[in-house]
Parts: sequence; C-alpha cells; structure tokens
Amino acid sequence: MAALTTGLMTTEQFLALPDEFDANGNLIKQELIAGEVVSKEAVSVARPSRIHDIVKNQIGEALVLFLAAHPGLGFKSLVEIGFAVTDDDTFAPDVSVLKKSRLFEGETRILTGAPEISVEVVSPSDKAVELKHKTRACLANSSQSVWIVYPEEHLIEIHTREGVREFTGDQPIQDAALPGFSQPTSSLFEGL
Repeated sequence: MAALTTGLMTTEQFLALPDEFDANGNLIKQELIAGEVVSKEAVSVARPSRIHDIVKNQIGEALVLFLAAHPGLGFKSLVEIGFAVTDDDTFAPDVSVLKKSRLFEGETRILTGAPEISVEVVSPSDKAVELKHKTRACLANSSQSVWIVYPEEHLIEIHTREGVREFTGDQPIQDAALPGFSQPTSSLFEGL
C-alpha cells in the first residue's frame, strides 16, 4: 500500500481529493484502504488488464441477467461503483450487488456502507493484504458475501461470516445471498 506523507486519511478527506489521470489521460482508479490511498494505474493494452476486464464484465452480465429474471429479489448489479464502507475505507468493487432501494440514498457521489455482495477480480497489482482487509471490512459492515475471483486459476472464493467456499471447473456457483443463482464457474471465464 502506498503510504501518505501526511498520515492516514478519512473517507471524507479522500472524497475531497481531485481525480488523478495517467500520462495518457486515463483516470487512475483509487481506493482508500485502512486510511491509505491505493492507486491502480490504468494499463489499457496489457493482457492481465484485458483479462481482468473480460472476467469483470462476464460476471456483471451474468448477475444482470439473473437479477432481471428475478426482480422480486430487489437487487441491482453495478460495475465499479464507490462505497464508503467505514470512516477510513472507501472501495469501488469490480462488481457489486445491492438493494435497489439504496441506489438513491444520500447526496454524495458514492454510496454509504458496504454492498450486499462485493466482487473483486484479482489483478497483478492487487496485494493479498489489501484484498483481506477489503473482505473483512465489507463483511463487518453488512456485506452478506465477498467474491474473490482469480482469473488465472479460474477460481472463485466466496467469503461469508461463516467461512470461505471455493468454486472451480463446472461446479455451480451458489451464494445464499442470491437465492436461486446457480451458474457453472467455468462460464465466467469463458474464452480465456
């Protein structure tokens, strides 16, 4: 994690920062993890970045289709929406599932609290300590589950307060937070 010379930052201070851009004009994705700003430089042509984006979008599409077929659940799936999870944690999960009723709460550019389901697709720049912190913070602040997706291994871990389950191959992904959702793990890595 990149340490700040001015010390740890709060979510409020983080949200007041201006956006940062790389040399090509691409927005640099930033998150606040345990009070420290973590930047993910945009790399538009690197293979791992493309794989990350493909997997993120395939998961997002699968969730959108499922939720459209099950409107009674009252959930919405969104890609890279910001959440002020705690006073010193502000994340933008790759994919989120949240109650539709939360979409227009508050007046800030990000939502308050953790999403009901947070999905993180692991990229080469992700650090294990950051992923663990994000998982713990989300589960401690109302997330029902956190999916950690490993594109290179074609593996998905679903973390809940009760423990961790792993899904690989054609094993159907099932998450109690999404009643009725069942999709072969391999379908989310299709084409890789």
